[in-house]
Amino acid sequence: MWRSTLLPVAAVASLTANAATAADVPVFVKAQPVAVVAPWTGFYAGAHVGYGWGNKRFIDNFPTPDGELDADASVKGVLGGFQGGYNHQFNWLVVGVEGDFTWSGVSGNFSCFPFGDQVCSAKPEWFSSAAGRLGVASGPALFYVKGGAAWAQDHFTDLATCAGTQPRQRAGIPALCGDMFFGDQTRPGWLFAVGVEYLFAPNWSAKLEYDYMDFGSRSVPLLDGGNGFFTEEIHQKMHAIKLGLNYHFDWGTAAAAPAHAAAYYKAAPKSEDDEAAGKVLAFSAFDVSKNSYSGSIGTLIAPFRDLDTSGLRFWMFGDAGVYRYPAAGGTIRGTYESGDVLAGYGFEGDFYSINLLAGFNAVNHTLSDVDVENRVQGTAFGAKVRADAWINPTPKTLTYGEAEYSTAFRTYYTRAKFGYDFTAKEIFFGPEVAALGDERFNQWRVGAHLTQVKFGKVQVDVSAGYANDSIVGSGAYGTVELSTHF
Repeated sequence: MWRSTLLPVAAVASLTANAATAADVPVFVKAQPVAVVAPWTGFYAGAHVGYGWGNKRFIDNFPTPDGELDADASVKGVLGGFQGGYNHQFNWLVVGVEGDFTWSGVSGNFSCFPFGDQVCSAKPEWFSSAAGRLGVASGPALFYVKGGAAWAQDHFTDLATCAGTQPRQRAGIPALCGDMFFGDQTRPGWLFAVGVEYLFAPNWSAKLEYDYMDFGSRSVPLLDGGNGFFTEEIHQKMHAIKLGLNYHFDWGTAAAAPAHAAAYYKAAPKSEDDEAAGKVLAFSAFDVSKNSYSGSIGTLIAPFRDLDTSGLRFWMFGDAGVYRYPAAGGTIRGTYESGDVLAGYGFEGDFYSINLLAGFNAVNHTLSDVDVENRVQGTAFGAKVRADAWINPTPKTLTYGEAEYSTAFRTYYTRAKFGYDFTAKEIFFGPEVAALGDERFNQWRVGAHLTQVKFGKVQVDVSAGYANDSIVGSGAYGTVELSTHF
C-alpha cells in the first residue's frame, strides 16, 4: 500500500523550529498507560521431538491365570509428533487444555517364557493424550503441570526359536518352533506431565516437558495368522522427554497485543496489506476412493511477514484414514496416521506462488490381521520433500502442481490440474491427474476439478473422477478441500 512520508517530515520540521524558542520552558509529559496484555491467552499448535523409555511386564494368564512372570523388559527410542490447545491467562495464572499425538520409535526385543527359547518384541506405535494444563506465568516463561487421559497403540510379537536347551513345552502347551505370533492393542491410561515454555518471539514459544504415562495391565491376544492363539497379561508404564515448538494464533485475542509475546518483544510494523494477506493458511480435506477414505488438516505459516511476500515458510500436516484390501482367506482392514513437519522458502510474484519444503515425516499403519507379505505396517520415520506451485498465466487460467516424497515406506503423492475461469468470478474448472502410493500399492487418477469457490473467507475446492489401484482395482474417487487464511 502506498504511504505518504510528508506528514512525518512536516512534524519533524515543526518540532525542530519550535525547539529553539521553547528551550527554556520546562515540559511535563504524562506517561501513557501501559496496556495490560495476556500473551498466553489463545489457541496454539506445534510439533515436538523427544525420547521415550518404559517397562513391559508379561504375566502368564493362559490357559488359566497363574501370575507367573514371563518377561520383565525395557523399551526405549525416539519419538515425535504434534500438539495443540488453548490457554487462558488470569494475571499470573494460566489454565488450558491440550491434545497431542506422538509417533513412536520406542521398542525392545527380549527373551520371554521359560520354554522354546522364545524371543518377544514390544513396540508402542504411537501415544496420544487429552489433558488439562495449569501454569504460572513469570515474564515470558510459563511453568506448568499437565494431567489427563492417554492412549497407546501397542504391537507385540513372539517367536519360539527352539535354538537352545529350554524344554519345548510347559504345562502341556507346546512351543510352536518357528511360528511367529502377533498382537496389536489400543489401550487407555493416564498422563501426568511437568514442563516449562518460553516465549522467544512474537507468536512463537519453545517448551521442554517430561511425561509419565501409566497404561495399567490388560490381556492381549496373540495370533499366528492360522489356528494358533494365546493371551498374555501385559503391564506398561512409559516416560518421555519432549522438546517442542508452538505457534500462537491471533484469533481475536487481547486487542492490546497485536501478537503474543508483544509485552516482551517488539514486532516489526505491519502494513494494512500485510494484515489482509495473512500469515497463516489453514486447510483441511476429505478424500474417498474404492475401499478407502481419509481426512487431513494442516497449516502453512509465514513466520516473519505475510503469505503474499517471499520468505521463510513452516508446514505442519496431519493425515489419517482407513482402507481395506484383499488377502488370503478374506479382507484386511488397515488404519494409518501420518504427520509432517517441514520448513522451506516461498516465492511470491504477481501471478505465481511457489513453495519448496523439506523436513521430517512419521507414518503408522496398523492391520486388523496378520499379513507377513505387507511391508507397510508399524511406525516408520523418514525424510520428506515437497514442492507446490500455483500459477495464473492469465487472469482466466490456472496451472497448479504439487509433488512430495517420504522415505518412510517410500510414500509419494503428485497432482497437476489445469483450469479456466468460465464465470468471471475467479472460479476455475478443468481436468486434473494424480498419482500416489507406497511400498504396498500404486494408484493413478484422472478427473475434473472446481477450484476457488469462496464462501466469505473460506475457499472450497472439489474434484472427482476415475482411479485405478494396483491392489483393489478400478473405481471412483472424490475430494473436498477447505482453506482459509488469517
